[in-house]
Amino acid sequence: MLQNLKNIFPSLIHGNTIDPLRKKDYQWFITPNNEIIGIKKEEITSKDKAILMAFLKSYHGLQLPSSDTEKKWMTLLFDNEKPNWGDMPETYRFIFFSLSEEPSNLAAFQEAIHGLFPYQVPILWETPLDGIIIQEIRPMVDDDISFSEIIDVFSSDFYLDLQLFISPFFTMTDRASYYYKWLKKAYKLIRKSNQKAVITYTSAIPYLLTESLSEQDYLILIESILQETTTDEALLKTIQIFLECNSNVSLAAKKMYMHRNSLQYRIDKFIEKTSIDVKQFEEALSVYLILLLKKKNE
Repeated sequence: MLQNLKNIFPSLIHGNTIDPLRKKDYQWFITPNNEIIGIKKEEITSKDKAILMAFLKSYHGLQLPSSDTEKKWMTLLFDNEKPNWGDMPETYRFIFFSLSEEPSNLAAFQEAIHGLFPYQVPILWETPLDGIIIQEIRPMVDDDISFSEIIDVFSSDFYLDLQLFISPFFTMTDRASYYYKWLKKAYKLIRKSNQKAVITYTSAIPYLLTESLSEQDYLILIESILQETTTDEALLKTIQIFLECNSNVSLAAKKMYMHRNSLQYRIDKFIEKTSIDVKQFEEALSVYLILLLKKKNE
């Protein structure tokens, strides 16, 4: 196939990465065999492009997935197909990143990312400046990486400005594509009003609620924050009363006619299931707003 295309488009080049020096002058595609090909834009008419798109896919990133795990995540998130996982990840979270400019040394950039985690994380590129890191193992609270330190490392070592958008940990792999599409939309929305170098999804909830969202968006907001606790009305009522008591465990326990230890157990259960620490102001505020939104929707 490549030789036939080469006969039609003499400028055609192919490989596993995009040549940064040729990026702007070429239209890039992925073949069914996951090979990147580039054709000079001046050689492609609109009719040619329509024909090429019948059996190729557009490509905007920098590099194709290299590991089996990256290929599986690409299939799930970008192609909307269910991969043959084998052992499915029990948890995962998306770390979206945006760069001020393309890294001059892509291999060193990706190696630096891998070095920040205790295991090799999948990295998927969406454009030459944007991509996602997928963290499949939930760390202990004390062992979680410092995202602010990541920003400092890339600023000093690669002279790049970097912004991170961190999702909560999820447990339902079959909902990964659904969550990914929403988070990508959410990130695009909040970047207009939030220029922080590190933005967590939970802290972004108040910003998102100021946007004009659809009914479906509101539903996924609720689901993505409350997750497994969405239908546990007793637990959610406990969390709401706890927050309305200014996060005072003793006062909330008294109001609910409950032993203080029982209330603390429920709070810990919520934190464990959602990865959201409602004892912290920003996260507590977001959860409270989502609880009010849930009640309004019902």
